[in-house]
Amino acid sequence: MPAPGSKQAPEFDSWNPKELKEFLEKFKELAERYSLITKERTKIMVKYMDKEMKKFWKRLEGYGNNYATLKRKIVGAYLKTLLENKLIVA
Repeated sequence: MPAPGSKQAPEFDSWNPKELKEFLEKFKELAERYSLITKERTKIMVKYMDKEMKKFWKRLEGYGNNYATLKRKIVGAYLKTLLENKLIVA
């Protein structure tokens, strides 16, 4: 897998949740190319996050053992945040 911060590494700015889908797609492509198993995917994916996001993602269900569950929890957390922000603004 590419080193975090390298040109080939997937990037995600946690302040811009709209980038999440692109990050997950790029990470999936890389994980498949490098034949990562689900446990490896959960641990390597968080390496591309900033310190704060890394802590948050590590606390989510699925971290360390189930990539599909972790991905679902991450997407759910961001969708909830986006909805809450829209309700607050309205």
